[in-house]
Amino acid sequence: KDPKKGGYRKVILEHSLGYFWAIKELATTNKKPILSNNAVIPAAEAEKFPFLGDLVNLKGEAASIPDFFTRNNRSKDASAKCTLVAISYKDFGAQLLPSWIDPFDMAFRKGVNNEADRYEVVRIIINEGRMVKLLSPFITSGTKKNVPESDHANTLLYYGIFAEEFRDILRMHNIYSGYIFLVDGIGRVRWAGSGEGTEEEINSMIGIAKNLTKRLQKQLPQSQNPRIGKRVQ
Repeated sequence: KDPKKGGYRKVILEHSLGYFWAIKELATTNKKPILSNNAVIPAAEAEKFPFLGDLVNLKGEAASIPDFFTRNNRSKDASAKCTLVAISYKDFGAQLLPSWIDPFDMAFRKGVNNEADRYEVVRIIINEGRMVKLLSPFITSGTKKNVPESDHANTLLYYGIFAEEFRDILRMHNIYSGYIFLVDGIGRVRWAGSGEGTEEEINSMIGIAKNLTKRLQKQLPQSQNPRIGKRVQ
């Protein structure tokens, strides 16, 4: 509470809960603040990916989500496309994401695959604070060096004030981890995970991605926990 104004002021989650709390949680949860869904989130219960504007990709083009995920799906068919969304706030979290991205690329986007255009990886890097826009040229330059040029168009950076609602909806309360989501062709979150992917989790993710893009949809196994990412107790 702000004693001068008599109201409540917003603070960075890292400051509210504390750096040591975040690091301790990573240690006790094996870097997984949320557990991966054990099956696909049913279409009837799936939520639209939350809105976040004022994004810019590494080519300098403005974007907003979830529109960016569905920009090429003119048919508005949920099974037409599957997007792997990888979100990080800190370098430590970003370093965990290739454990999910690389197997997804190998399964769907590399080698002989006539339907590679139906699968996409979008990286989102969140930079929050009042001074980040002043530092954005340096952050963007550093990010370009760490991301293959072929992925620059699909790497989105956010520079702005605290995107609390966006973080809360996706349950990204520990900003030191990395977060992964599968989004269907109409922008709904159908699966979520965090941290470093295990072999079991990766196989499950790939299987769900394949099922999400089946032209003739079969009834998918329904998650016993349809919410986005089950919070580690």
